[in-house]
This record gives sequence, structure tokens and C-alpha cells, in this order.
Amino acid sequence: MNNQTTTNIYLEGIISVSAAISAKKRHVENVFIDKYKHEKRDRKITHLVSLLKNNNIQYTLVERAYIDSLACGASHGGVLAQVSDYTYTDLSVLLSNLQCGQYITMLDGVEDPFNFGYSIRNLFAFGCKGFIMPQRNWMSSADVVAKSSAGASELCELAVAPDDDILVKMLKENDIDIVCSALSGTSISLFDFKPQKPFVLFIGGEKRGISKTIMENADKVVHIPYANENARYSLPTASCAAIFGSYLSSIK
Repeated sequence: MNNQTTTNIYLEGIISVSAAISAKKRHVENVFIDKYKHEKRDRKITHLVSLLKNNNIQYTLVERAYIDSLACGASHGGVLAQVSDYTYTDLSVLLSNLQCGQYITMLDGVEDPFNFGYSIRNLFAFGCKGFIMPQRNWMSSADVVAKSSAGASELCELAVAPDDDILVKMLKENDIDIVCSALSGTSISLFDFKPQKPFVLFIGGEKRGISKTIMENADKVVHIPYANENARYSLPTASCAAIFGSYLSSIK
């Protein structure tokens, strides 16, 4: 996945585009800018143009209708970048860099790219050291993920997951704990969880959840205690991610 050949991948909005430029995990081929906003000396557009010039990145002033024709929505703010595929971090490198108490996350079984992006945004903000991407390639929805994550998906370290059996073996060999977010007969409250080793946090989607193989090999299963005992349904993945991230950052 280190191929830098430009494809028809577009990132929308100043935040996503600026993040891609800063992260340097993609080749930014061209940035299309609403020429009306440029002519009006929009402050954010002016700053973006300076960033593009400083990084020797081509930009083209176009009619907004042209950007509309390429964008997936209308909230691009007059900025659209054509970029290459994402350059992923090798999983073994990502694991080897983890220190005691630090963690990376795998969002398992998350179906919606917006939910996926919101979850990355929350965890990245609270100090998650990286993400293991499921074999379903969410970067095919890079524009949605980048926008909903406020650029975090471009700035963080992402590695691609192998098959579950291989992933479990890699984690065991690197002495990294498997921590699953779930309610079970053996789960402990999140607020009783005190990590003693580096770990991978697995958070499941609302429909599919965490895979059986991962659950069977978990070192810890941790649940979020509800104040309302009558609550029957799990929280959305992004909300779960925010709660885990907030708590884990507070105990460092």
C-alpha cells in the first residue's frame, strides 16, 4: 500500500486537506480552490494557499460548480484535493513502538464510515497511539473518514490488520494485551481497569461487534458501567470511543 500513483481519491475541506499535507502519508497531486473565495481573500483560503506554496503543491482556481461535481457533499468549503492512496505503517513497527500503558485501537465491525471517522477523531484526541484498520478498506471512503475525523485519519498512524489468528499471534509474541470493550460475565468496569502493559483496545460496531477469535483470546474484557440500570442498548461506537479515550487519558 505504499504505491504513490495518483488515483481518483479526493479529500474535501481545508481541515482534511491541511492534515494530509502535514502528515505526508499521501502524495497531494492538485488542490482545487473556489476562485471566488480566493478573489475575496478569504482568510482560511489565503492561509491554505501559503501552505501549498511552502510545500510546492500545485493548486488550481476553479468555479465552485466544478468542485461540487467531484465532491461527495456540499460542505467542502470550496476546497478539494486529488491525492494518492494512503501509505500505511507496518503493523510490526506500530506494535514495537508501544510503551507500557500506551495503546492502539482496532474498530472491529464498524459499518458506517462516519461513525468510523468520529471514533478515530475521539480516540486520537485523547492520545491513542494508532489504529489497526480492518481488512475492509475504509480508505476507499477516505473523503468521508477524513472529514468526519477532522483530519485525524490522515495524521495518525494506521496499520492494516492481518487475519485474526495472525493478529492474535503477533500481539502475544510482542507481549501486548488484548483488551475488548464488551459486557460479559467476566468483564470489569472501565473505571477498575488499570493497564500494566501496552495493549490493543478492540471496540466493536453496533451490529457485528468484536470477532469471536479476538474475544476468545482477550486478556481483559472491559465494560462501560451505565448509571441507568434499565439501559438496554449499547452506546454508539463513537461515544464508546470517547468514553474509553477520556478515561485512559485521565489515568496516565
